[in-house]
Amino acid sequence: MTKTQKVKFHRGDRRPNNEQPSLSYTKKMLKRGKDIIWQVIEKPTKSIIGEYFFEEDAHKLVKFQNKHKVWEPNGGVPKFLWTRV
Repeated sequence: MTKTQKVKFHRGDRRPNNEQPSLSYTKKMLKRGKDIIWQVIEKPTKSIIGEYFFEEDAHKLVKFQNKHKVWEPNGGVPKFLWTRV
């Protein structure tokens, strides 16, 4: 049994684009003064998601986000959750 479509399309209508860019996360070492900071960067938006003093903490976040892609349906992490631009 097939379902019937309940929304009517008219001539010239276009379907919404459901394709979003695939996200990936990387960690990067940054030196501020005498401190070493590990940043988690989201690509392709190039936004900084988090900053950590320990590489292991940054690696955990990178590994989790690359595996589960939590923010991919939204097009990335929202701006109010970014650490830096």
